[in-house]
Amino acid sequence: MLLIEKTVKLLDDFHFSIFREHVKNLSLRSYYPLVLIDVISRDFAKEQASEKLFELVYGEPPQGEKDMKKFFQLAHYTFRLTSFLARNYPDYLQHNVTRIEHLTNSGELAMATTLAEMTLDVSAKIEDFDTEMKVLRFLAQREGYLDGHKQALVYFERIGQLLKHKVALNEIITFAFTHLKNKGKNASEEMTELLAFFDPYRQSDSVVVQMMARLNACYMRHNYRDPGFYTDENYQELLAIEDALEKNEHVVFPYLFNLRPKLSFLKLNYSVRQLSTEKVLQEANELIEKSDDDLFWNSFINQPEINSIAIQTSHLVTNYFTSYKEDHLELLDQEIKDRIRFLKAKCRQLLSNKLLEEKFIIRYINVTTLYGALLLLGSKEEIKESYDLFEGLLLSYQQVAFHAYIDPIYLNMILAGFCLQDFEAVERTYRRYKKSTTGKVVHHENDIGINAFYYAAKWLETKRDQYAKKMSATIEQIDDEANLSSTKRLLLEVVNYFKIPVSLVSVRKA
Repeated sequence: MLLIEKTVKLLDDFHFSIFREHVKNLSLRSYYPLVLIDVISRDFAKEQASEKLFELVYGEPPQGEKDMKKFFQLAHYTFRLTSFLARNYPDYLQHNVTRIEHLTNSGELAMATTLAEMTLDVSAKIEDFDTEMKVLRFLAQREGYLDGHKQALVYFERIGQLLKHKVALNEIITFAFTHLKNKGKNASEEMTELLAFFDPYRQSDSVVVQMMARLNACYMRHNYRDPGFYTDENYQELLAIEDALEKNEHVVFPYLFNLRPKLSFLKLNYSVRQLSTEKVLQEANELIEKSDDDLFWNSFINQPEINSIAIQTSHLVTNYFTSYKEDHLELLDQEIKDRIRFLKAKCRQLLSNKLLEEKFIIRYINVTTLYGALLLLGSKEEIKESYDLFEGLLLSYQQVAFHAYIDPIYLNMILAGFCLQDFEAVERTYRRYKKSTTGKVVHHENDIGINAFYYAAKWLETKRDQYAKKMSATIEQIDDEANLSSTKRLLLEVVNYFKIPVSLVSVRKA
């Protein structure tokens, strides 16, 4: 019996209905999957020959091996569409346990066994540990009553393996949550130890355990700003994880967990500086698309959407920040202006949701920071609004621990003050930044930007040579750092525009 055939038979009316609706709403190329699930009998006791199903789907009998190969590919593709159920209703097989119990209680042991074996096959394929264990216990105890003790032991041994998978999964999730937040301490020395935790789980014969370990290891690197995150080796690991997830999209992960948007977020954070604007915007949109099928966002703030806005904002500010120039708005292409306008509207929409500020304060601060950064790309009035917004943010939430967003806030305030040539504001902001980040880890790129624009502002204010020299030294820090090339380009543009007398090889080459 085909796997998709077993799955359709195991779905109750609710899950079958939403699965069918999902398939129906897909593109035209999914016409045949819809036909296939409609012609499969939902009576688990009835088996249909593959050749007969072919005829029901295509309207004529198969003519040979080529036709059957086409049909089996359709069956495989249709089964993969159960990924919608796996992501939103991972317990979609559980009700069969009650059906098995009822059949057994009604004296229908043979039927109960047939249903149990069918459920066992599908639950094992999708790694539904809980359902598989319950069915295994039934089958093991059944063997015990029928004096099949040897087979019962096989079932119990499998239960033991599944329990180890569940324990491993819980250990990975617990560890990840324990180290979820970087409190601002330098973790470079302990990174090796942190990553070593995941090593035993990488070779697990469970796809779920393996993927959770590998992706969380990569996320740990990003979260703690480990330089190893930006290596080609780490990027190849992300691509390998993506490939494995695509091949196993039918597999059940714990409810509310979707690894794909997180993976897309990490990939974009690695490559955003090396991509064209068109490619960045395309992949940022894909980040949202990969969370579109996750229905649970109806009850939460859509984090992938925020991540997408964050990545696009970072790219736009890094590549189109010319707000210190008098003709800044004329320099921007209409497409870029439209994208900025669109993202500002998305931010305002998110910020208007009272749930965001009341229940998700850190994300509220995050979105406000993004909105303020987008305002920096606008008119002088919007730049002033941006500065005031950030100052209010620091004042209103000074008791809230949001270290990860401190340096972006100060960078944006420095940029705003610089554009407005409010040198007193730049000085005040810079001193607050140095005081609030003493002894803490800050994002290297943001730190370079803060220092460089502070020195540029001081030179504009005083014309003292010492600030030109300090800016030279700051830019020299990124001479050999390819992943900061866009930051270097921005700083050199500022130097050339204001004719700051820096002395460094990179400027002469430019």
